[in-house]
Amino acid sequence: MINNEQPITIKISEFEGPLDLLLHLIRQNKMDIYDIPIAAITKQYLDYLHSMKALQLDIAGDYLVMAATLMTIKSRYLLPQAPAEPDEDEAGDEDPRDSLVAELLAYKVYQEAAGELRVKEQARRQHFTREATLMPTDLPTPQLTAGITVADLQAAFRQLVAKRRLARPLTKTVTADPVTIETRMQQVRARLVAQPQGVDFATLFTPSASDDMLVTTFMAVLELTKQAQVTLAQTTQLGPIHLYLRQDEQHDEH
Repeated sequence: MINNEQPITIKISEFEGPLDLLLHLIRQNKMDIYDIPIAAITKQYLDYLHSMKALQLDIAGDYLVMAATLMTIKSRYLLPQAPAEPDEDEAGDEDPRDSLVAELLAYKVYQEAAGELRVKEQARRQHFTREATLMPTDLPTPQLTAGITVADLQAAFRQLVAKRRLARPLTKTVTADPVTIETRMQQVRARLVAQPQGVDFATLFTPSASDDMLVTTFMAVLELTKQAQVTLAQTTQLGPIHLYLRQDEQHDEH
């Protein structure tokens, strides 16, 4: 029979593992992590494991592996050291604690990062995300001028784009349109000044204009209308939309 349950992780007291226990002992005794007194730390570590055995608690294997590592490092310090040769490479004087210090520093970094993530997790639990909802169908559509709404202008724009795509050639030359909305507003306004009888909305979009220019022109017309610089007129429903410069704006030009 296959056991699908996850393996159980048993902690010794409040420690997550041997590195966690070592860090606790180092902090408790205010030791320098870069210069660990190996004899003292080994004794305290073994005393802790012996107390666990006295309480008849099972000790995980990685704790015993760390105990063996500490005793090995301690034994290397007890062995007589051969005098160093004058021309001997300094790399040969490797401190037996170096690998242990590297492990402790790496574990400390992960431990601190885990603490920060726990703080962020607790903060995120105080926020509640609202699910997206559909726009109400009875939401009033803002009018621009003469009963023409933004939706009407968008419909005319979509119809224009659809016709252009049907007539678009298979190949085309891609060119940059460094025209901003503000610049395009000035261009549309200048054309309306030159044509006070009005301009058809569709004629503002030249056949060679890129998609970016189409959107820029549409946004320019929308902004001019919102600023009440131009007025819109539509004689029939879904018919062509005409733009006119407001009368007071015409007087200002003259």
